[in-house]
Amino acid sequence: MNLQYILWYLGSLVVALGVFACMNRRKKNLPAQCLLIGALGTVLGAVGAKLLYYLAMIDFMVMQGWLRSLADLTAGTFSYYGGVAGFCLGVALAARLTRQRPLALLDAFTPAGILLAALARFGEVFLDGVGTRDMLYWEHPEHCFFPLAVRNEWDEWLYAVFMLEGLLTLGVLALCLIRFKKRRFLRSLFYLCLIQILCESLRSDSFTWLFVKVEQLLCMLAVAGVLLVYCVKTPGVPHRWLPFILCFPVAAVFVVLEFALNGKIPMNHTLCYAIMIAGLAALAFIEAWAFRRMEGSAS
Repeated sequence: MNLQYILWYLGSLVVALGVFACMNRRKKNLPAQCLLIGALGTVLGAVGAKLLYYLAMIDFMVMQGWLRSLADLTAGTFSYYGGVAGFCLGVALAARLTRQRPLALLDAFTPAGILLAALARFGEVFLDGVGTRDMLYWEHPEHCFFPLAVRNEWDEWLYAVFMLEGLLTLGVLALCLIRFKKRRFLRSLFYLCLIQILCESLRSDSFTWLFVKVEQLLCMLAVAGVLLVYCVKTPGVPHRWLPFILCFPVAAVFVVLEFALNGKIPMNHTLCYAIMIAGLAALAFIEAWAFRRMEGSAS
């Protein structure tokens, strides 16, 4: 693992914990919670990042040798989403150890957690080739500048998708602070996964199983999972399961678009991404509608 990235992450963690402390000054056990979140989140995040990559690439990892592959600290052998899941588990454990409800602490830590997620994305500038998209740099010399693109070890320019991911994550942070007054963790999780459906499509280093981009699929499942939670919490509401059901036709459109982007269906790429963005907007509308229904049924 790149030492510069580790130092960047540790600095980002300190900033995130500082934001959490400032936003929750009246919390009991605040120093203990900060220490536990930092320690448990980091350790479980690293374990989760390695574990999810291992499971997604298990055929390759077994071929390489399971012990050797687990000990491999190359930047490309970790999953960002496994790291996020592990860190969230660390926050939940910190809540248990300080006698607080896990979901309450997750809600309280969400703004700081989103900031940490954005900074972690920006830090991928230190990981050669991670979070990038191949480009024909000799045909697009006008695109060869940072932050639009970065140069790899072979002096080739690659589109810096990780910068877009970081900026979109900051957009989710703004949405969280301005709009999400209740269930911040659940709603922010939905939108963080939503933006990554597009970003994973753009990344050239997104790892695949057969023809499926694993992390893009996981993001779609998380989006559907949040909507399923909303549906479960709206008993007696007409068309109770409709928000969850509507995920499937949108997901089917995404599958067709990925086939087109991989050259299996003749279709303009700009049009593909325009349709994908429209699908993401539709899912965002469905989430807002489903959340209002859930809140209305609880009142």
